[in-house]
Amino acid sequence: MGRRTGPVAARGRVESPYATDIGELTWVPAVVESSASQLFNNGSSPGGATEPTLQAVRESIYLDAGAWLYHVTQIVKRGGTLRLREGAKVEVAEDGKQLILRVNGKQYKLHIEQKSRGKSAAK
Repeated sequence: MGRRTGPVAARGRVESPYATDIGELTWVPAVVESSASQLFNNGSSPGGATEPTLQAVRESIYLDAGAWLYHVTQIVKRGGTLRLREGAKVEVAEDGKQLILRVNGKQYKLHIEQKSRGKSAAK
């Protein structure tokens, strides 16, 4: 195997410090409620000559996983966004403060901003 470089989300590979094997995670179906992207400059002043495809983008995704509702984010280069449409069906597995999203045969690790009870939570 070759040496791996680059961000996890752009390559679709997941390495977890919390689980020794990705198979230990519990995968549940989820539906994309909404997804949005915005330029992210991490507090630096806006530059005039930056290549648009190299700009950082903060992607924000809201997911309904039945018992749980998630708001997850990732910061990637513009070409690395997931571009999920409302109503898209995905699978998710929680891994600490990360949510692993499985879509189109690839896995992406996103940061959990907020987690709340969904409509089908056990009572």
